[in-house]
Amino acid sequence: MTDGPGSTPDVPPGWASNQPPPYGTPPPGQWATPGSVPGPDPDAGQGPGPGPAPGYGPGQGYWQAPGPPGYPGYPQGYGYGAPPAIKPGIIPLRPLNMGDMFNGGVQFIRSNPKATLGLSAMVTAVSQVISLLVQLPAMADFLGAAADPALADDPRALVTAMSGFLGRSLIGGVIAMFAQVVLTGMLTTVLGRSVFGEPITIGQAWALVRSRILPLIGLALLQTVIVGGFIVIAVLAFLGLSFVGAPGGVIALVGFVVVVAAVAGIVFIYTKMSLAGPSVVLERLGVIAAINRSFQLVRGDFWRVFGILLLTTILAGLVASFVTVPFSIAGAIFGATSDNPTNALYLQLVVGALGGIIGGTITNPFTAAVFGLLYTDRRMRSEAFDLVLQTEAMDRQRGGSSVSIDELWHPAYAAGNRPYGYQPPGA
Repeated sequence: MTDGPGSTPDVPPGWASNQPPPYGTPPPGQWATPGSVPGPDPDAGQGPGPGPAPGYGPGQGYWQAPGPPGYPGYPQGYGYGAPPAIKPGIIPLRPLNMGDMFNGGVQFIRSNPKATLGLSAMVTAVSQVISLLVQLPAMADFLGAAADPALADDPRALVTAMSGFLGRSLIGGVIAMFAQVVLTGMLTTVLGRSVFGEPITIGQAWALVRSRILPLIGLALLQTVIVGGFIVIAVLAFLGLSFVGAPGGVIALVGFVVVVAAVAGIVFIYTKMSLAGPSVVLERLGVIAAINRSFQLVRGDFWRVFGILLLTTILAGLVASFVTVPFSIAGAIFGATSDNPTNALYLQLVVGALGGIIGGTITNPFTAAVFGLLYTDRRMRSEAFDLVLQTEAMDRQRGGSSVSIDELWHPAYAAGNRPYGYQPPGA
């Protein structure tokens, strides 16, 4: 090519004068990007070899300018695909699958063992000890009456002793239910913080859930009454057919249908009301409002919610059995080697209670976490609550958030609005 003014570069054969050279091969004699491979020498006497098809070559991205000496060039961007979900705490802030919930339940325990395992052990141990102290004296009276030859012909004495034992057992069951309600409420409060990876102590959890204890107890009592109502209806139907002297085949058929209907009703009510507890604690709703809220969240996803609850219950039951069975076997062995039947029974109860404490310590936090995460998932899917959580997480990373995590669970934030007249937790 010539260097004089107004000169034009040599044009390869088959190219127009205003057409650029092939991509990636600078014309002979022109400057090339430092670090690039020079093109073939036109004087080498070799024809052009086969090259790649026109367009971007394999593995070639956007053009980058060379960086300063000692510094690498600009990195290539990410490929196509959704970016990883934000995960400030125990779960990614997106709609969850069952694996996310189960893994979140484990991470919930690992992230704050003092407020999960420690709290569960403390509450479970207290309830078990109180129940034993209530039941053991009545059991001693019943066993003494049953073993007394003078009372063998006095059915009233045996009935009185049995009634006292059953009454004490009922009191023990009420104490256990109360302890379970308090424990579940406090664990749900801890879960609300753990979603964002925020620490919380047992004292802080109690301060937040203290005002929700009565609604939680009311909810538990209402659920018990509803479930008991289905059982009573089934029993009354069976007794009514027996009383009128219906044929045995009719009693069996009707009894089977009634039992199936009662079980179906219990499953339906239990599933539809399963998210009422988290609503009472996290959204600070009353009993009726929480039940309506649970029905609303479960609507359209009943079978999935039921399946997750069923698998969670089975898994927790297997773990509890794996822990408690060795204690039950040990109690039976100790009882068989004892000469005093009463002391043997006491020992079995104490050893069994110890196994129950250990099993409940492990399973209660996991079960409460899965229920709470299922509630969170349903809000994400039905109210786009995951976008609210993601926005809050990014605001917290920038240090610009003015909303506490406990307030964020209020349903008004699902639409991005601030709740007017809402009383924050602890107010």
